[in-house]
Amino acid sequence: MAKNSNELKYKHFFKVKNGKIIWEKPDLLKEKISMLEGKEGYAIITELEEEITRNQYAYYFGAIIKAECMNSEAFIGMTAKEIHQHLFQELKSYVRGVTIKRKGKEPIETFKPFVEDFNSYGRKKMAQYIDELIPHLLNNYGIEVKDSVYYKYNKFNKEKK
Repeated sequence: MAKNSNELKYKHFFKVKNGKIIWEKPDLLKEKISMLEGKEGYAIITELEEEITRNQYAYYFGAIIKAECMNSEAFIGMTAKEIHQHLFQELKSYVRGVTIKRKGKEPIETFKPFVEDFNSYGRKKMAQYIDELIPHLLNNYGIEVKDSVYYKYNKFNKEKK
């Protein structure tokens, strides 16, 4: 199976109703299918994850990072971005062992650190991260984060107009 990396890829969004797929733009899908006539292709069907909400961002960056972490002795001299990177790496990184086999030589065992991609986070993953972060801050830094309602009137939680 040949792979053409120069070919433009299309995402076709849909909803499922009563077990049937309702395509968002059926004409574009039909056109793409006709372009593939006689060729092989593949499709990946996955659930579209909802984006992080404004309130989640506000609670995380405004309340947790700026109001609590930046006002604690644990993170003196660090910017909000540096605190975010430090905490995210602390909670969402892992080390993976890899064995590299070399022809005629001994295999090399190596370990590589990986950090999840914050930009790939949606609403559910962000909620899980915040739920993990709050006890982590208390247990490791002595920072007690209050419920999001406490920060609402300090303008960290903005309502859409």
